[in-house]
Amino acid sequence: DYVATIRESGDALLTIINDILDFSKIEAGRMDIEAQPFDLRECVESALDLVTSRAVEKHLDTAYVFEGDVPAAIVGDVTRLRQIMLNLLSNAVKFTDAGEVVLTVISKPLAAGRAELTFSVRDTGIGVSGEVMSRLFQSFSQADSSTTRKYGGTGLGLAISKRLSELMGGRLWAESEGAGRGATFFFSIQAPTAELPPARQRDFVGVQPELQAKRVLVVDDNATNRRVLALQTAKWGMQSSATESPLEALRWLDQGEKFDVAILDMHMPEMDGSELARQIRQRNGGMPLVLFSSLGRREVVGDGKLFNAYLGKPIHQSHLYDTLVGLFAREGTLKAAKPEAGKPQLDPDMAVRHPLRILLAEDNVVNQKLALRLLQQMGYRADLASNGIEAVESVRRQTYDVVLMDVQMPDMDGLEASRKINAHWQPQDRPRIIAMTANAMQGDRDMCLAAGMDDYLTKPIRVERLVEALNQVPARADR
Repeated sequence: DYVATIRESGDALLTIINDILDFSKIEAGRMDIEAQPFDLRECVESALDLVTSRAVEKHLDTAYVFEGDVPAAIVGDVTRLRQIMLNLLSNAVKFTDAGEVVLTVISKPLAAGRAELTFSVRDTGIGVSGEVMSRLFQSFSQADSSTTRKYGGTGLGLAISKRLSELMGGRLWAESEGAGRGATFFFSIQAPTAELPPARQRDFVGVQPELQAKRVLVVDDNATNRRVLALQTAKWGMQSSATESPLEALRWLDQGEKFDVAILDMHMPEMDGSELARQIRQRNGGMPLVLFSSLGRREVVGDGKLFNAYLGKPIHQSHLYDTLVGLFAREGTLKAAKPEAGKPQLDPDMAVRHPLRILLAEDNVVNQKLALRLLQQMGYRADLASNGIEAVESVRRQTYDVVLMDVQMPDMDGLEASRKINAHWQPQDRPRIIAMTANAMQGDRDMCLAAGMDDYLTKPIRVERLVEALNQVPARADR
């Protein structure tokens, strides 16, 4: 308890210091805005991730929506853009006791390859009355002194965010229907659009052959979550049926409607997700079920076998894609038709021709199943580690030819695990380390190689790249 108090006090002090430093830079005209290409969706998701734990504590739903045609990447200052979003999201969570916080992004094309992006953060919190709206963006000011005492803060966050948005060619403003009716804060920026590197142009853009025409059942009492899932799955060519009522979902099944997968919220008024899953299992035991919860796998019920996969809130596009593709991977291989010309095929005898002892270090259960399945189809059997610590221990206990190392893992990430392996073994004595990550922006590959990794795969794993990477590992007979 004392340690938590010290940490909270330290965080509060650090926030005050950072706010004052930023405000001083802006006032002195010394605030520089960088211009580097970056992944816009990744920036939005990282800002939301930073407020998710506090939102979960308050039982708030969080989500984001890209409305219309939003560029995948822009040229700008990713740190300052994230700072504005984080400030508005933190305020929304702070001043909301029940309901939701939703971030929306829309884009309007401008001349010469530029775009105007408008971000809005809507909450269902305490709202803002008309007489105090004009004071919100003044330095060292909040709605009133009682707000400062109850919620804390320096009163600088909105003033800094307003000036930052202006430095990026936009503005910041707010709308509210009054006290107790929530508020929406908007800000805009102007920036050149950019192209993601080829490796970053992931397959989940546009209609997906693996998901096309699949029917998905979505059961969630939150309308925003239903809309986000319906919009995203529709972009991939899926057909969704969404309802807030578990009883209505069961009626659909009783009436003979067929679905390929169901995504179920855990906490709903009529029936919780676990009970709904049990009743669905009685009607259709083979349909994959995905638990959609703020706590993700931490909200596992029973023996943990009721659900096939778990998705955390707010939903990440890449997580949703990896989960759905992973669930359909086995079905896809069983139903595979005649190979298309030029399409890479798995060689079931590859392990015989090129024997390898493989360690898979991956914390995501769906990604584990998908990678193990791909390796199995090549004739390989891999050992499994669920974090960097287990990976290092496994390499210490047994000789491996190659480690397929996820970069982002709990307890110890893949970068640190690679550094420890390189520090303990000489290059000729250690296994070859192949990074696996969803991040493929400029500099990510260099970061992995600098940590001592030998190769680099992006998710979702492409068959031809996996085969190529494994072929570069010296076989056991050659070592």
